[in-house]
Amino acid sequence: MRIVVFGTGYVGSAIAKELIARGHGVTPVSRSGEGGGSVLDSAFVAKVTSGAEVIISALPADGLADAVVALLTAAESAGARLGVVGGASTIPAHDGEPPEGDAGSFPEKFRPLHLGHQAAYAMLESAPAGVDWFDVIPAGQFGSYKPGTRTGTYRTSTTSQVTDAAGRSFIGVEDYAIAFADEVEHPVTHRGWITVGY
Repeated sequence: MRIVVFGTGYVGSAIAKELIARGHGVTPVSRSGEGGGSVLDSAFVAKVTSGAEVIISALPADGLADAVVALLTAAESAGARLGVVGGASTIPAHDGEPPEGDAGSFPEKFRPLHLGHQAAYAMLESAPAGVDWFDVIPAGQFGSYKPGTRTGTYRTSTTSQVTDAAGRSFIGVEDYAIAFADEVEHPVTHRGWITVGY
């Protein structure tokens, strides 16, 4: 499968590594270095995604909405699925609650991240009908501060964050990459989100 991954940071590099290990042809794209170019350069994006079966956005929340619009256009042109690394604050922490980022107790320092992911998801929801997209949302506690250890296991939800018996929502980056790669290879999420955790 030919896959293009935009964003080669902490999460994007883990996803690319997992997909390469599974034998897929992966083209990583960053703003600098090999495959470098701007996601907002339509000619560059069209060239790098030509012939792709899956396009992945592992880009930061800042400016993510504009990037998603550009990648939706590319996905439509290439006939590819678009997969996005989402943000946990855009979904409820527990069933029946509003999105975590809309709660009054949500830390202000993380609000820009929440708003960036929220705006990007709105763009996904307004995607052209012919584009099959999916948003894989990591657990609430996810990031380089808590890389975790590869276990090869995870659980999913389509209603709220996945939590363990103690009420914690977390997942390591390698297991998140496994979940993302599984969705790429065996699609179960179409024009919607799925979240993963332990």
